[in-house]
Amino acid sequence: MRSRYVLAVAGIAVAALTGLATPASAASTSATPATSATPASTVIGIEFVDANYQGATYTVTGGTCTSTLTDVDWYINSMPSGWNDVISSFHSYANCWTKLYENINRTGSTYGFVGDSPYVGDAMNDRASSIEWS
Repeated sequence: MRSRYVLAVAGIAVAALTGLATPASAASTSATPATSATPASTVIGIEFVDANYQGATYTVTGGTCTSTLTDVDWYINSMPSGWNDVISSFHSYANCWTKLYENINRTGSTYGFVGDSPYVGDAMNDRASSIEWS
């Protein structure tokens, strides 16, 4: 029994290291800064697979956002493996507001800018392919 547990843990570690992890596991990344600033390790958003902040999470780090919604401080042009078209709710942090886009490169239908959203609505549920933070 112990050897199966060790093999299962080793398999999960290999999957995480090779980018094969799915939304069933937690993930994190740094957002791209909209300016030449270097990404920081401040959490700016946590995306959830299910409504009401449930299910697997995707944590995004960057830096503190400005106080205006007329600019873009951080963005992700294409969701990482396993996270395209699965977001149903999110929290925003570090003075940031979140905007979801239906397509890559921040195009198509949008939802936001919103601080926190327990449900992104039927029109955007499981459709986000890129994100901005302002």
